[in-house]
Amino acid sequence: MADNLKAHVIATVKSLMKPIIMLLLRNGVTYKEFAVLCKSIFVEAAAQDYGIRGRPTNVSRIAVLTGIDRKEVKRIKDLLQENVLALEAQSSQDRITRILTAWHRDPEFSDDEHQARPLPIEGEHGSFQSLVRRFGGDVPRQALFKEMLRVGVIAKQDDRVTPLSRYYFPAQSDPQALLRAGSVISELGETLFHNLYVVDDSKPTSKYRRRFERRASNNQVDSRYVKAFHAFLEAEGQAFLERVDAWLSEHEVAEPPTGEVVPEKRANATTSVRLGVGVFAIEKSDRDTGN
Repeated sequence: MADNLKAHVIATVKSLMKPIIMLLLRNGVTYKEFAVLCKSIFVEAAAQDYGIRGRPTNVSRIAVLTGIDRKEVKRIKDLLQENVLALEAQSSQDRITRILTAWHRDPEFSDDEHQARPLPIEGEHGSFQSLVRRFGGDVPRQALFKEMLRVGVIAKQDDRVTPLSRYYFPAQSDPQALLRAGSVISELGETLFHNLYVVDDSKPTSKYRRRFERRASNNQVDSRYVKAFHAFLEAEGQAFLERVDAWLSEHEVAEPPTGEVVPEKRANATTSVRLGVGVFAIEKSDRDTGN
């Protein structure tokens, strides 16, 4: 039973992670950087949420929960406190950047002024083949060649290859759009987790009540109506969200008059919470779903 449940959890996580991995690849985050990040999140989540009787989780318990050895857990906790894990992750340089850097600096592939020379594709020395062999790791030359062509950092003319850039910058995304996407995924995930593991009908406080989470979908919709569906959703979804926004605005905590000093604790003081709802479109073709 436990093994079957774990298999379902892994399948669920795979489904959840695929769009996140696509986002990472789109923005040049490598597996090595992601692995460092995942390890730190395992430690952070275990430290914050799995203490016994409200106490902070100790290193030994985190090690048991995560499968990470105690010394590494201690190191990660210290780094989390110093907020330097992001810098550590960024130190991992991807292959394309490494190749371009060597192309401009190594005398086998550049001139005396560190200008990269056009290289023949094949050859034991001074060629693109030897450049990739020395600086491309275990990735086949043809695979790197195709990828570098695709992202526009090299050009091919006859049997020679020319670099078009000294550095590799992956396709850039709007930072604010990325932050918004992260908050949407995070808030949906928190709601799903709450409904799976926090809900307790025996406790009267709102903290333990089930949060609203519903879907409306159909696998047999005529594909000719995709455009009409988006128009329908744009109108109806926007109208619904505007009504929600009006309700939330009516129930905001009143701001004190400008200049008034508000004591930190008052008998009739009210607290504020973040409330809201998200609406998003679902669209998958037969090819996407595997039907």
